[in-house]
Amino acid sequence: MRKVLSSIALVAALVSVPALASAQRRAAMSGGAKHEFGVDIGVGYLKPDGSDGGIFILAPLNIRLGLVKPGKMMWEPRLALDFSTVGGTTRYVFEPGVNVLFANSPGGHRNGMYFTGGAGLHLEDDGANSGTAFALNGGIGWRKPYGSAAWRYELGLQYTSENTTLGLPSIGARVGISLWH
Repeated sequence: MRKVLSSIALVAALVSVPALASAQRRAAMSGGAKHEFGVDIGVGYLKPDGSDGGIFILAPLNIRLGLVKPGKMMWEPRLALDFSTVGGTTRYVFEPGVNVLFANSPGGHRNGMYFTGGAGLHLEDDGANSGTAFALNGGIGWRKPYGSAAWRYELGLQYTSENTTLGLPSIGARVGISLWH
């Protein structure tokens, strides 16, 4: 009798797991999600003052948290840690910031095109110098659903305010994945 009850409990648990997963997916896709967690990697062109420009690859630590609200606008705090070598100088950059996203498609913030713009701090150290500057950015992006997640592609521009070692206009692209909670 004990084996029979244990077997029934195990079968009931195994049968209910797909139903729970399906309910989670429906909630995320139907607007029940309140947060979008994402991680990105990017490439770009950088032109520092007083040296040659070059291609740089951002470290794979670019984290964002989207605060999903009803409507077309969404706030997104971002945190980036960049490592690059341009003009013979190795730089480390820590960049906290906030962006606002405007959905431009019927899919809202889950699918389709969006516009983004934001601001943040740019904290840099190149070994010999360090500095803090104010950064402004803007871009256009797309989300492509992938199961209960979404691939995210973004093209953009960033300008970092003038400083003795900074003053960095850059053009770049990033690719990442978004998870909904």
